[in-house]
Amino acid sequence: MSLFVDDVLGDWDGHIKMQNVIEDDGTKVFDWMELLAELPCGDEMLPVKFRWNGASVGLIRRMFFLHFPKWKHPIATARHDARCHAAETVEERKFADKKFKEDVSVGGTKFEVFKGYWGVRIGAWRQKLLGKLI
Repeated sequence: MSLFVDDVLGDWDGHIKMQNVIEDDGTKVFDWMELLAELPCGDEMLPVKFRWNGASVGLIRRMFFLHFPKWKHPIATARHDARCHAAETVEERKFADKKFKEDVSVGGTKFEVFKGYWGVRIGAWRQKLLGKLI
């Protein structure tokens, strides 16, 4: 089983079930979401309670003309975060970015696909420079 294979969706209905992360004291964390049902990713399933923070591309998000909508593509961002966390090689990170581009293209504009893909590629380059990625 692997996150790094082309998607095997099976009986999945195509929807994501998620909510804001709720801390133990009952407060909502608005920058983070968690799954309420499993989500297919490769030939595995992301588990219930998997947490991710949407499209977090830092400084690039703050430039209005490059803005990538944080929660418009939750399936793409959840799967990308899971794959990036599991990536152990540069090739696996590139695969994660390629699949992110494909996921965003479902329902996304060409400009969102372009911005999203190049945002994650720039992020990978930056992580590599900082020594945080293989």
